[in-house]
Amino acid sequence: MTDHTFQSTPFEYFKKFLLVILSVVCFTFVGQFVIVALLLPLHHYEISEVFSSLGNYESRFEVLLSQAISAIFTFILGPVVFGWKYDLTFTKNLRRPSTNTQQYLLAMLVMAAFLPLGSAILVWNQHIEFPPTFQALEASFKASEMHLAEVTAFLVDFQSIWEFLFGFIVIALLAGIGEEILFRGYIQRYLEGMFNNVHVGIWLSAILFSAIHMQFYGFFVRMFLGVLLGYLFLWSGRSLYPSILAHITNNAITVISVYVNKDELLPEMKDPFSAEAPEWYIIIITTLIAFGILFYYRKLKNLKTS
Repeated sequence: MTDHTFQSTPFEYFKKFLLVILSVVCFTFVGQFVIVALLLPLHHYEISEVFSSLGNYESRFEVLLSQAISAIFTFILGPVVFGWKYDLTFTKNLRRPSTNTQQYLLAMLVMAAFLPLGSAILVWNQHIEFPPTFQALEASFKASEMHLAEVTAFLVDFQSIWEFLFGFIVIALLAGIGEEILFRGYIQRYLEGMFNNVHVGIWLSAILFSAIHMQFYGFFVRMFLGVLLGYLFLWSGRSLYPSILAHITNNAITVISVYVNKDELLPEMKDPFSAEAPEWYIIIITTLIAFGILFYYRKLKNLKTS
């Protein structure tokens, strides 16, 4: 079942869930306004030039800056301002440390160990074929995937160490921190309260976490990532720090790998449907190691509790 820190009725959790979503939407719009305001001086105060630059991905710095502001307003300020105003005790409790400090390192290790399995899930996801009736939908999904792959490749094609550092802050740090605050810190807990079941909360929040990226051909691997992060959060005694570190590790490995091996990895990123899964024995070995680390991670929580 569940072990809420602060008991409430399912309807109260449902109201909080809707309100935090509303707050996120509102702060998203505020963030878009801030982006335009900051970029206007760079485009001679022509708002059409700002939208054209962002829409056509003319400047890597401007796109990364817009993503940084979006992450801050949507994923951090949106839920935290709501929580500080309407759920203060709950929000303050999100700052609690892990039940065992070893879990910080273990969370990063288990994320790294699961990467080969994640790659295999991704390749399987990318080779899903739709029934003939839905071929038009499949073509639309594939066209969207190719476009997003081109955008991602553009964003991580860093031309200097300073671009790399800025990209690392935006893609690894801000995304890792913000998405964990929203999805594990608030949405998972509220869904858990709505259904009075911790596992339902983890799986539903993982589905929402994946769906918000709007990529069918990456849906299942992101859902897997969300489930893993959800249990890391749960088994840490509901501390956000292990899941944040694990999320940052996942994103950081990608950013760093592309930066140090750009010539080989960038072409692969631009053609996601040509990706190949790691060798089966690598997947099996690393997955067994990952589950071993995860078992010990959970055991540390139980030992602390007892």
